[in-house]
Amino acid sequence: MHCISLLSDFGSNSSSISKIKGVLLQQTPTAQLIDVSHHVSTNNVSEAAYLTLSNYKFYPQNSIHLILIGLFQGKPPAIILHQADGHFFISAENEIIPSLFEKEAIKSYKIATIEKGIFISDWIKTIIPICLAIQSKTLDTSSYTILPNNTKSVFVPSFAKGNTLDCHVLYIDTFGNIIINFTKKEWEENWNKRSFNLSFSRTSEIHEISTDYHSHEPGSKICRFNEAGFLEIVQIMGHAANTFGLSVYRKDHLIYCIIKLQFK
Repeated sequence: MHCISLLSDFGSNSSSISKIKGVLLQQTPTAQLIDVSHHVSTNNVSEAAYLTLSNYKFYPQNSIHLILIGLFQGKPPAIILHQADGHFFISAENEIIPSLFEKEAIKSYKIATIEKGIFISDWIKTIIPICLAIQSKTLDTSSYTILPNNTKSVFVPSFAKGNTLDCHVLYIDTFGNIIINFTKKEWEENWNKRSFNLSFSRTSEIHEISTDYHSHEPGSKICRFNEAGFLEIVQIMGHAANTFGLSVYRKDHLIYCIIKLQFK
């Protein structure tokens, strides 16, 4: 049984997901369809990239991941196949997938361009032959246009000034846990695992990285590196984002919260 995961910004009130699954099941009846999320903020490429990075490694090798964000954007819109780390990603022509891998670790191919007047069901029908070829291990990419990977990261970089690092909220999950744009790799390589003071409001500070939830009292605020390697702020038995008034960073918004990491 082959896995096809679906990630979109369609929301739960759209019939698009049902149509997509219907078309897939008609043509690939043995595939196991798995929903990653359909509540990505509209056209939020950094959120889609984070969720993809957080999930794909837990799927079997040769799984197919459909990144259904901004499908009809571009002049003309295109469908791109990415092959990286033993997985296949199918998306629109955007920077979501290329930004997750080193330039040498990903191969990207333009497999189709979208004509005017087609619908989401037509988009899925276009990729069915690719999915079937991947499933049967008969995929031949020799006829596709190879795309260069010159994409910069979609994640907003943190800003360093001396011993202070200004970070932003990358993602907020259902429990109100706050994921910020600071990684364990950055901490180990650039800050030498130094002690720090994390502040995200006038009265809220954290001074250490935790490794578990259960040893803390309800209401406690902690931070830890999650499985994707990003620093996560958690309020035990609470909703950190609401409690501390934090929201996801968007570059076109004039007001947003800065989370400061002061290293010692």
